[in-house]
Amino acid sequence: MQEESVLKAIRNLLHELAQPLSAITGMVDLLLLESDEDSPIFQELGMVNDQLQQALEIVAEIRRLTREASTRPPSSPVSPA
Repeated sequence: MQEESVLKAIRNLLHELAQPLSAITGMVDLLLLESDEDSPIFQELGMVNDQLQQALEIVAEIRRLTREASTRPPSSPVSPA
């Protein structure tokens, strides 16, 4: 069951990574709401927001993959030919 413990550790790390990314995304969203759309900082904040969303999507995809891997039956050892 070592594989299951590794998957659990990965899921825990992904949760730890998603928390600060979500907090930063919230702050950037607030800054975007308070910024004038004509301001150069608005464009920069938009790019930062896009990159944060991409990072959160990557975290979500890895979570999905680890969930799938943990529901699959254990792989059989390969027998020598």
